[in-house]
Amino acid sequence: MTVLNRFRNWVRGAPAPSLSEEEAAALREAFASRYHSFRLLLAANNKALEIMSEMEEAQRGVRPFGMTFVRGSATAASVNVFRMVQNLESLAPGKYSALFDRFKSIQSEINEILARRKPPAEGRLVIPMEEVDKEMSDQTGSKMASLGEAARALHMRTPPGFVVTARAYRRFLESQDLQAEIDRRIQASDATAMDELYALSAGIQQLIIRAPLPDDLAEEIRAAYARLEEKTEKGVRVSVRSSALGEDGHGTSFAGQYRSMLNVSPDSLPGVYREIIASKYGIEAIAYRKNRGIHDEDVAMCVGILAMVPAMAGGVTYSRNPLDIRDDTVLINSVWGLPKSVVDGTIATDRFLLTRKPALSVIQKDIAAKDRAFVCYPDEGVCRLTLTGEKSETPSLTDSQATALAEMALRLEDYYGSPQDVEWALVENGEIFLLQCRPLAQIARAPGRERSPAPADAE
Repeated sequence: MTVLNRFRNWVRGAPAPSLSEEEAAALREAFASRYHSFRLLLAANNKALEIMSEMEEAQRGVRPFGMTFVRGSATAASVNVFRMVQNLESLAPGKYSALFDRFKSIQSEINEILARRKPPAEGRLVIPMEEVDKEMSDQTGSKMASLGEAARALHMRTPPGFVVTARAYRRFLESQDLQAEIDRRIQASDATAMDELYALSAGIQQLIIRAPLPDDLAEEIRAAYARLEEKTEKGVRVSVRSSALGEDGHGTSFAGQYRSMLNVSPDSLPGVYREIIASKYGIEAIAYRKNRGIHDEDVAMCVGILAMVPAMAGGVTYSRNPLDIRDDTVLINSVWGLPKSVVDGTIATDRFLLTRKPALSVIQKDIAAKDRAFVCYPDEGVCRLTLTGEKSETPSLTDSQATALAEMALRLEDYYGSPQDVEWALVENGEIFLLQCRPLAQIARAPGRERSPAPADAE
């Protein structure tokens, strides 16, 4: 009779077993193993339910999503259901073996359905921002789809521009067999070893940066930029932003892992576009996809090219407190100049806390000594400008401007049905430009944690 069976008999009312030290140690080890499997079972169950809940929410038709989201969510749900079966079998060997066959059968049916909805081989290489909405997530990425939807449905002010699509990304990587070479390098590399991961990342990025754009893609980008000049001004400088497929799906967030470039000249556009594509293969991004079970081919890199906004002030608004899911106050982090320093956390920010009840109003202000600001060079790129005197101590927002920003964040939250992380810019005449909005991840407030968080990483 095994130690575990003797323990079971004792629990059922038999006399208490007399155990040797070895038997007691074996019992503790068996209990720890089963307890660990039980915890993994619960974690996988919770994750699977979370993913299915997010898919049901997306099905209501408000948030931007496409087949990339569906595939990614289906894969993530399958992974967690398989983990549940594994841990059930570990808890009771032999009792749940039939579930493996049933899982394979269901997985086969799902794969057959998804195979019918492959990404379209054809499509536009470039789409103007005024045509982008939430239905175009598979072509433009969720970030640009959300921005376009906010402009079309909510009439929010956004920078004019265009999106270089997922089709353009595939066209670029198919040229000169780039995709085949990238796949070969990924398959041949041991991405668990840090030295190989560094070599893999650097090699693929250099491969992409050095590759010329296909002629048709280069011409489409030039033509789209010329149309942007007609709407704005000759030689308009642009921001170039990543907008990858699956970027914010089923609990994932690639914030801070992909590149964005500001104040880019037309001559630099082809090279900067390649740099944004190459950032898909940064070390953090490769490791993140691997750890989350996200297939490389499911992350096509779309790129938004938007006219630069001459920001007097900029920053990030959280429609709710990221560090306390029960706290519905609105938090704004703001600085003079471009919002870059808020996004990357390099400069102290002004912080405004607003309550929703009884009416939206500022209830707390922390005005920082802002000794620097990011501004655009006249030619290209950005620089840090030293602030001295009164301006460094002056609030970068008035209370009325903070309230207007909070109202914008709440409109986005109401429309998308979830808390939002909103990047914005304020120009001299008082107009507010929406630069980016994405779902805000919230956590339960940890004991002793500050009420107001620092800005989260974003692009």
